[in-house]
Amino acid sequence: MLLDQFKIYNSEYEKGIKKISVRSSYPKIIKEPIDLKLEKSHGNYDLFFNRKGLLLHSVHNERDNYKVIYGYNSKGVLIATMSLLSEKNELLSQSEFMYDDKGRIKTEIDRSFSDMDKEEATNIIHTYADNKEIIFITGVDGNEDEYTIYLTYDSKHRIIEEKALTNEDELNNWYKNEYDKDDNLIREISLDKNGEPDGVYEFIQFRKGLESGYKFKSIDSNYLREYSYTFNEKGHWISQVMMNDGLPIRFYERTIEYY
Repeated sequence: MLLDQFKIYNSEYEKGIKKISVRSSYPKIIKEPIDLKLEKSHGNYDLFFNRKGLLLHSVHNERDNYKVIYGYNSKGVLIATMSLLSEKNELLSQSEFMYDDKGRIKTEIDRSFSDMDKEEATNIIHTYADNKEIIFITGVDGNEDEYTIYLTYDSKHRIIEEKALTNEDELNNWYKNEYDKDDNLIREISLDKNGEPDGVYEFIQFRKGLESGYKFKSIDSNYLREYSYTFNEKGHWISQVMMNDGLPIRFYERTIEYY
């Protein structure tokens, strides 16, 4: 869902930031001659903010470079986005968001124009009752499958259970979450179709609001994922190394420009 993607981008903003640029790479071994080099990875973008902290637009440097423009109402609430192929300003997709009287997302309509012969629309409907939220999704990638996500919240509005189904009978994923007294997610338990645990993520303590990593355990797998950060003089992270069992698998470099 594009709105979730926007939340991730917007959460990186802190007062005074004008632009955030992220570049990612992974280590690749060259056999002849034996050498180690860094290859470009997926997830390279520039984020542009105004002085009030609103994300104005983003530029994505992938195989096909594109940009996203974010539109707000007079209260600063996101109501529309538009994705454009950078080279031609060709419209790739656009999304519209509507909210209920409590400010919760009610509907999201994502339209894709990548196929010149037809327009594909993904419809996302949110309904709420007590501590439950149901997200109903249709039209994903033009297929006829229907997807439903069931979310359960606790009294602090933290997600304690998430269950996703295809066509109401095929389980995609099922998780239960546990938090510490500071509202940090400390454990995520993956469940099978019978509701039995089949994998556990044990999250390591956060530092400066950033995830340090987690331990994953299941019948078939057991590994330690860690994140190591470097910070600038303002306390914002500017580099991240992702490691599995101590071996680097992904590098992220972040450049920040300030007003």
